Amino acid sequence: MSSELVRRAAAGDFSPEVAAWLAEGMRKHLAGDDLQHSLGLDRASRVRERNKALQEAAELLAGDDDPWRCAGRLEAAVKRFEARILPLLLRDPQLPISPVDKALRRAFDSGLRVPGTARNLYELIR
Repeated sequence: MSSELVRRAAAGDFSPEVAAWLAEGMRKHLAGDDLQHSLGLDRASRVRERNKALQEAAELLAGDDDPWRCAGRLEAAVKRFEARILPLLLRDPQLPISPVDKALRRAFDSGLRVPGTARNLYELIR
């Protein structure tokens, strides 16, 4: 969620949700916490955020499939998102996208490498 809030703040969105996140982060930072950690942008928080987003995408794709087949579907979705949807979102951040693509966007917004093979994705979703 923090990566999404960063993206929104950078785009000039200072809705109550974004403002509350910034205010809480600044309170933690002023109390002595590291700035990245106080805003939920440290590596561990970003890994959790990426993995949660990938698990949500997998749940949306799973249907009645076993985890291995779901990992294969997720692999295809990640590749499609990275090749087709992400470039469109970079040009138009307000582009309407599917729930699966919203979850994948959160994974990519983490700033970490998103696993692209069924084997690595399987390890995350099983």
